Amino acid sequence: MAKVTMLIAVGNAAEAEELESLANKEGFGVLERVTTGDKAVALAESRRPDVVLLGAPSFGNMSLNEILERIQSGLGIPVILVADSDEDLPDLDNPAGHPCRYLVRPFGPRTFRNVVEAAYSRTTRTVRKKAYPASLVRKAAHDINNSLSSALANIQLARRSCTHEEDECRHLDDAEKSILRARDHSIQLLEPSLKELEETEGAVKIAPAPPAHPRRSHEKKKGAAAGYRILLMDDEEAILSATSDMLSFLGHTVTVAKSGEDSIEMYRQAYAGDSRFDVVILDITVPCGIGAEETLPRLREIDPNVRAIISSGYATHPLLVNYAASGFVAALIKPYGFKELEESLAQISLRK
Repeated sequence: MAKVTMLIAVGNAAEAEELESLANKEGFGVLERVTTGDKAVALAESRRPDVVLLGAPSFGNMSLNEILERIQSGLGIPVILVADSDEDLPDLDNPAGHPCRYLVRPFGPRTFRNVVEAAYSRTTRTVRKKAYPASLVRKAAHDINNSLSSALANIQLARRSCTHEEDECRHLDDAEKSILRARDHSIQLLEPSLKELEETEGAVKIAPAPPAHPRRSHEKKKGAAAGYRILLMDDEEAILSATSDMLSFLGHTVTVAKSGEDSIEMYRQAYAGDSRFDVVILDITVPCGIGAEETLPRLREIDPNVRAIISSGYATHPLLVNYAASGFVAALIKPYGFKELEESLAQISLRK
């Protein structure tokens, strides 16, 4: 067991000294001794001990319920109540606010050690079993994938633009492999969500992380899908910049928008003129505007034949899983690189 640290909050100085001496002999670490409840709460918040020893019956300027609410319920730190006798144990208004453990005098070193270790072990088991809300996990994976998408794009752009010095290319290769491993880890975060979707939507297929690409010539890519006019919508500046550079490298002309509302207006103006967009790439989630799901129907009001690719870092989002049913021709799961962009644009070519 790791060395347990504790905070001693006892009004009587002699009793506090006795507890500290006992803790030191048993191999525990005492962070500090205090005499009032408010000081105990403040130090628990700033120092985060593993256990708090709280002396009864006096708690200074705070009630026991208040201290337990702030330290044990709020911070997740177990509180052990130390009393001289059973009569000193207070009645608690809230049964859920009982201390984690009790120490009633007289007690010896063995009892002291067992109670402290039991309180610490019970709390660490609870922490290990804590299940984070699925929505929080999906949000974390989404944010990770957004960051990785920008990094992956810039690394692949650097590789295609460099003069292919051996050390320079090796460093870029290593960096790309690290990002792809990180994407694998972010997908693992979503495994519970994947199982939920499989139960409700059937089999779910998530695109595997692409292999690190072999070194290529720094000349621009030319192919069947070259030459599109593309409207790219994403709320993150880094992704707009990196993805625009990749698409430009592939020979396309790119216009960027930061929200669905901006995309709709840009598409309307282009459709009324001579420079219509061949394809739009729409991000699902836009915190300060409308995303892909709301944007596509409004684009169809302008152009019934609009061709749209949906994009997101939420790898298990239903719109990504069943993108065709919502009218999208392809899906881009962040982080994506040149390979994924080219494959998505190839779907546009097939529908020309």
